[in-house]
Amino acid sequence: MASDQQLLAKALGYWKPPAKLTLSQWADEFAVLSAESSAEAGRWKTLPYQRGIMDAFTDPRVETVVWMKSARVGATKIFNHLVGFHMHQDPCPVMFVQPTVEDAEGHSKSEIAPMLRDTPCLRGLVGDSKQKDGGNTILEKSFPGGVLGLVGANSARGFRRVSRRVVLFDEVDGYPATTNEGDQIKLGIRRSEYYWNRKIGIASTPTTKDFSRIERWFLRTDQRRYFVPCPHCGHHQVLRWQQFKWEQGQPETVSYECESCTDRIPHSMKRWMVERGEWRATATADAPGLVGFHLWAAYSYSPNATWEQLVREFLEVKSDRDQLRTFVNTVLGEPFEDDYTAKLSPDGLMTRREEYLPGSCPAGVLVLTCGVDVQDNRLAVSVWGWGRGEEAWLVWHQEIHGDPTQEEVWGQLDTVLAAGWPMANGSELKIAALGVDSGGHCTHEVYEFARQRRARGVIPLKGANTAGKPVIGKGSKQDVNRRNETIRKGVTLYLVGTDTAKVTIFGRLRHTQTGPGSFHFGQGADEEFFHQLTAEKQQMRTVKGFPVREWVKASGDRNEALDCLVYAYATLQWMARRYNRATMWEQLERSL
Repeated sequence: MASDQQLLAKALGYWKPPAKLTLSQWADEFAVLSAESSAEAGRWKTLPYQRGIMDAFTDPRVETVVWMKSARVGATKIFNHLVGFHMHQDPCPVMFVQPTVEDAEGHSKSEIAPMLRDTPCLRGLVGDSKQKDGGNTILEKSFPGGVLGLVGANSARGFRRVSRRVVLFDEVDGYPATTNEGDQIKLGIRRSEYYWNRKIGIASTPTTKDFSRIERWFLRTDQRRYFVPCPHCGHHQVLRWQQFKWEQGQPETVSYECESCTDRIPHSMKRWMVERGEWRATATADAPGLVGFHLWAAYSYSPNATWEQLVREFLEVKSDRDQLRTFVNTVLGEPFEDDYTAKLSPDGLMTRREEYLPGSCPAGVLVLTCGVDVQDNRLAVSVWGWGRGEEAWLVWHQEIHGDPTQEEVWGQLDTVLAAGWPMANGSELKIAALGVDSGGHCTHEVYEFARQRRARGVIPLKGANTAGKPVIGKGSKQDVNRRNETIRKGVTLYLVGTDTAKVTIFGRLRHTQTGPGSFHFGQGADEEFFHQLTAEKQQMRTVKGFPVREWVKASGDRNEALDCLVYAYATLQWMARRYNRATMWEQLERSL
């Protein structure tokens, strides 16, 4: 028979509060993965590289956890576990922000609802959705002591009139730039400002360098990275893509080269390394309680993230810039450096000059367009030849000196327009279309020149340096003001998306292979031409709190060659409207 003391101890045991658990401990004991949203349903097991991230969310010294990540590292499940933890262990109001309302609804149905159904300790905490007063809708779920609200970042309404102790921001690089009420992360954090023990979670796969929200937040943190030991020398290091080595064309030979002893580590040692790894801060945070983690697919235990598989994925996309961007973002977990001017220099382009003479059309040229930049005392003129796939040849570039308000200058340009340019087969090719800048100098003279030569393919252009604009717009009617009369709607002006055109041009200039999209330069292109062609660079500035890239030129540098190419390319796009794009080059070839 039990003694009185044993009975008392047993009775008091019923009133003893549960032991405080970290998030990883709670997940290992209670969390269950549902079949609808997991490759392997069943009990959750925290992996070594996940533990430090998860436990930061339940560390009282930490207020904000930032996670810049790749795919295949379990981020979505960890956020779900944090929701379950607060429903079961530490009830409080929680906000979960997805990129859109549709994403929030989808997450609620495919992730939260199965978790509530399949996790025994959560079952029954949220009321029945079939009951009107059950506190269970798609976007709001009440439980004893708290509520979970799911919000779309594209809807400012979701951030109003609520107070939340825990605010989770998922895939923040997928959020719209802003709402009409401001930045969504700031709006969400403001909802937690009355809680001394608030917790903020910000996670995402990054996108473009300098434009990535998660990158900006990560750089403010202590930037923790997962260091693993070399099995040969014991040196702890962060896994880096450049240290993976393989025989050319043989991804199955991949191994990791230790940055200290340079010995090769096979994939079979990955788990050994990860199990002995540790998170280390590599920077000083901007504020106490602000921690950040970077994790990418090389650490992942996923069967689809073996080192051999990652190399195969890289080899498939390395020659395609858009697909390479996806690899950098979703495999390396790094922002993609989208600098189209990188690796371009006047000297480098000079070495690519070919033997053809200025004024001649090399084999492959099927049509000519001309771009004209107007300055106060000259016209800069470039004639470009175009072939299949928009392969381009510089045929001629010169300056016509003189006052553009005088007819003599425009008469010389008229001579260029009327000229025949010799082809490799002995015939001549005339300029099919000419685009002239009307934006800054001598607008009325440009309009008059274009109006009189509209039938010869002359169009006035005006640059519009806004990201996302088409290379050339639809056109709008403009009045032409002459000395003694005004010609109503006498000319059609076309806006040029200069940002779009320059991104395309610089992207193509970086490639040295010939073929569709490549650029060719003959002996007529001198050092000054290449300096003007590469005079502009992209730089970032902040507009209303958001980074914006813009094209700028160094003080004193001239950029007429680049502007002429932009106008010639825009004019090609205008001319192409006369054709069926699918058969345009065949039609041009038959017309020669």
